[in-house]
Amino acid sequence: DDRRTCCIPFRFVVLFVGMTCLVALQANITVIKLAFVCMSEDPSGMHDAGNGTFANRFVYTPTEKSFIIGAVAVGTFIGSIVFNWLHAKYGARWPFFAAVLISAASTVANPIMAEQSIVMLVAVRFVQGFAYAADFAAVGVIWVRWAPLKETATFIGILMSFGAIAFIFTNPIVGVFCTSAWGWRAAFYVFGTVTALLFLIFLIVYRDDPQKHPAVSPRELAVIEKDKTAEHQLRDGFVPYKEICMDRTVLVVWLNSMIEINAGLLLLTYAPIYFTKVLGFDIRETSLYASLGGIFHAAIKISVGYLSDSMGCFSERAKLIFFNTIATGFTGICCAGIGFAPTRELGVFMLTFTTSIMASNAGGFFKCAALVSRQYAHFVLATMQMMKCAAYVISPAMVSILTKSDGDATGWRHVFILNCILMLIANFLFYPVATDMPAEFTKITKETRRLEIEERKRQKGAGDKKHAEIA
Repeated sequence: DDRRTCCIPFRFVVLFVGMTCLVALQANITVIKLAFVCMSEDPSGMHDAGNGTFANRFVYTPTEKSFIIGAVAVGTFIGSIVFNWLHAKYGARWPFFAAVLISAASTVANPIMAEQSIVMLVAVRFVQGFAYAADFAAVGVIWVRWAPLKETATFIGILMSFGAIAFIFTNPIVGVFCTSAWGWRAAFYVFGTVTALLFLIFLIVYRDDPQKHPAVSPRELAVIEKDKTAEHQLRDGFVPYKEICMDRTVLVVWLNSMIEINAGLLLLTYAPIYFTKVLGFDIRETSLYASLGGIFHAAIKISVGYLSDSMGCFSERAKLIFFNTIATGFTGICCAGIGFAPTRELGVFMLTFTTSIMASNAGGFFKCAALVSRQYAHFVLATMQMMKCAAYVISPAMVSILTKSDGDATGWRHVFILNCILMLIANFLFYPVATDMPAEFTKITKETRRLEIEERKRQKGAGDKKHAEIA
């Protein structure tokens, strides 16, 4: 065997490179949110609007901004279906590589399309969203192929921290470009270029099969494959969609994901508005406080993943229930408490604390999803991505219905209470179904399904023959 032994287990190199690429994918769709401010102040956008008046083509109305942001969600929803199939059939290497090349190219194209028309900008944002859809499915495939079962939460925690990490770094970097001589366009060009370079590294480092990677030693391969079933290690591109969608544990995991992602998106997205309009902080203070939740969220998610895998004195089911209770149950109670904080400083603490401890989901429903679905984890996680798209619609609808204005403290209290109730319901439903055992559908493979169909045909043929003899 000519395989070399790396100074560190090579699976962690794959893990780090995969996480970095996911961060880049998330950052690409986030750049424009801060760039909006810089674009509106760009004098090069001035043009003759007719009747002797001039307007800035980079100044968008709230409705236009909604279309620009919403195009990503629509693209992601459609892309989730496509990339789920591609990841199942071809693994993560080439579909993920292609997705992020598309993301890199469309990111670079943002300033160019913005200069043409808002329609062109919305179109390129749709393409960005389509490419972004590859992320959750890629997480599933990387876990299935490279993570030992004993390191499930560690892999999930690190890989799924990409959103918070991107949130931490993107705004400061974009801010530097916006205030420099390079301008806001350079932010898109640099992010797109760096993304392309990162994914060239991914293409070099990553293989879908550790067995075929020259940097994976026999000893490490044994660690990766320990306790995995033959079905788990099978690469036949088959997915029993119907059986997965009817599994009770998977359905409850999806419910927890939908409600928790919606609450997290609401808190992260509307934190600046709540801090300024309700709590009365200025823009400088708000920008600082709003970033704290993302920083702590990423750190806790990675830490929880490691803790969940390391706590050998507790059963896996007990750990799943414990961390999920923190991620959805306790978080729900804290969410309700935000609206009742007696001081604005405590309000900031409660919102930041709530956003941070949501990261415990790495040891809760996310880990449960991976352990239950095993080789089909990419589909279960990709479906969560579709739920994230729905959250982009649900969370603004909640705010719009329950608040009269951005500064309506009572309305915001109702928003937080509603999320608390939903999260508590999801958490209690998780208790009876929480398990680390593979579901029955994991025993279904392309071959077993073929044999099942042949048996049905045989029985049907025998039945038809018997009826003919009786007749």
